[in-house]
Amino acid sequence: MSVKNLSQLFMVGVIGLTLVGCSSTPKTEDSSDNKAKATQQVEADVDAAKRAAAERAAAELAELKASIDGKVIHFEFDRYEISSEDYALIKANADYMSMKSDLTVTVNGYADERGTREYNLALGERRAMAVKNALIAEGVSPSRISTVSFGEDNPVDDGHTEAAWSKNRRAEFVY
Repeated sequence: MSVKNLSQLFMVGVIGLTLVGCSSTPKTEDSSDNKAKATQQVEADVDAAKRAAAERAAAELAELKASIDGKVIHFEFDRYEISSEDYALIKANADYMSMKSDLTVTVNGYADERGTREYNLALGERRAMAVKNALIAEGVSPSRISTVSFGEDNPVDDGHTEAAWSKNRRAEFVY
């Protein structure tokens, strides 16, 4: 073998060792640290999203509750049909109940002072049942709704005018 061949062989060996020495292998420690950090970040993001969703749901529930508080269904004289304007209130109450699955409601039915006591109790019951049936139609379970008729008792307005009587012909939601 000549010196020239020997020097070429030596150069190839040096280049080979250099390439082998420069090769990099991923460190398992760094890789597992990165995975752990990524997992922690994903968990933190999921927790933040859950908190934000819970806060939005709570705000929506509070807003819905505020929109139905103190609102009643009114009826025409000697009638128990629900007007189209009052269906929005029934829908809002049904939505509220769907957001709170453990909630129950009592629908109280009332009449004005005209008519006999027995007739007014029966009319109050029909009004409460009409509201109950509308809630059921909106998806509320019948077992979560009870009805009570007060007839002409507990008037909102003690007056003896049409304006007073129209306030007293009502159905109220009691949670």
